[in-house]
Amino acid sequence: MGRKKISDVTNESSLVPLDNTVAELFELDSTREKKKQIAYLPSFFTTASLPFKNMHKTVFVRKGSQGLTLTLTSPKNVPFGKYGRLLLSVLTTHAVISKNTEGPVLIEYASLSDLLKELQLPKQRGKDIREQIECFANASFAFEQRVEELQAAYLFKDLYPNGDYPKKDVTVKTVTTGNIRFTTGVQYKEIESEIKEAMVGRFKIILSDEFTAFCQKHAVPIDYEVYKEIGSPIGKDIYAWLVYRNNANFDKVFIPRHRLVEQFIPVEEGKNPNLVNVNYARITELLKEIKEKFYKEVKFEINKDGSGITLFKSPTPVLKKDPRYALITADI
Repeated sequence: MGRKKISDVTNESSLVPLDNTVAELFELDSTREKKKQIAYLPSFFTTASLPFKNMHKTVFVRKGSQGLTLTLTSPKNVPFGKYGRLLLSVLTTHAVISKNTEGPVLIEYASLSDLLKELQLPKQRGKDIREQIECFANASFAFEQRVEELQAAYLFKDLYPNGDYPKKDVTVKTVTTGNIRFTTGVQYKEIESEIKEAMVGRFKIILSDEFTAFCQKHAVPIDYEVYKEIGSPIGKDIYAWLVYRNNANFDKVFIPRHRLVEQFIPVEEGKNPNLVNVNYARITELLKEIKEKFYKEVKFEINKDGSGITLFKSPTPVLKKDPRYALITADI
C-alpha cells in the first residue's frame, strides 16, 4: 500500500512483558480463522483522556485517578471524540512496536484510504480522520501526578542533617511531571484538478522520540475491534480503564462515586450538583453495557447505596502470548 511497515515488537512494555518470540504470535495464518486485532493506548490516557467532543479549544485539562492531571495543548484545536481516540491508539501502536527505541518513528500512508483501512473505518470517515490528524499535529500533553504515602524515614536519612531522621514513618508527597509532543512533523499532499475532486495522500507522520519512549514503557494492550465498536467516547474510556486496571495486581478495590465521576464525566464548578448523580448513573449504565456486550469476563459490583463500585480482579481481554490476536498493523 506504500506505507512503511513496522513489525518487530519491543519488550519495553511495563504492563505486559514480552519475550523475543512474541512476534511469532502475530504472524497471520491463512489456514486459520482471521485473528482479532490488538492495539495499544498510553496508560495515562486510561485514567484521564481526550475531550468527548470538539471543545474548540487549544488547551484542555482533565483530572484522573491516582492524583493525575492531564493537560492537552494544540495550536489550533485539541484532539477529541471517538475518532481522536482511535487515531491515538494507532499512533501508540506504531510507537510500541517500533524497532527504534531512541528516536522518532516515521509512519507513512500512500493514501487516506490506507489509514482508514488500518483504523477499520469506512471511507466516509475520511474527513473526520483528517480533522484529527490536524489536531494531533504540533499537539502535546503534559501530565502532573501527586502521590502521597507513608514510608520509613530512614529511606530519606540523607536529606536530614547528620542523618538525624525521625524514628517513625513520614508522609512522602511525590510530584511527577512531564511534557510530551505527539509528533514532530506531519505532512500530506492535496492534489486538485479540474476534472476530479481533490485527492489527498502521501501522508508522513513523525512520532516524537519522547512519545515513542513513553508509549514503549507505559502502554496497555486493548482489543481494537472491541474498542472501535464501543460507540461513545465515554464507553471507550471506561473499557480501556477496565483493561488497564486488570493488568495490575489486586484482588478487589472500592472506587467511590465522586472519583468515578471526576475521572470519566466531571462536573464543572458552579454547575447543578445533581449532575453528579446523573453522570454517575450514566457511568454505571455503560459499565453494565460493556460487561454485557464487550468484556463479559470483567467483574464488578455496583454498591446499592450509590456510594461507588467494587472492582474485582478479572481476566484481561488480551493475554500475553494470546494466539487469537494479531497486531493491528500486521495485514496492512
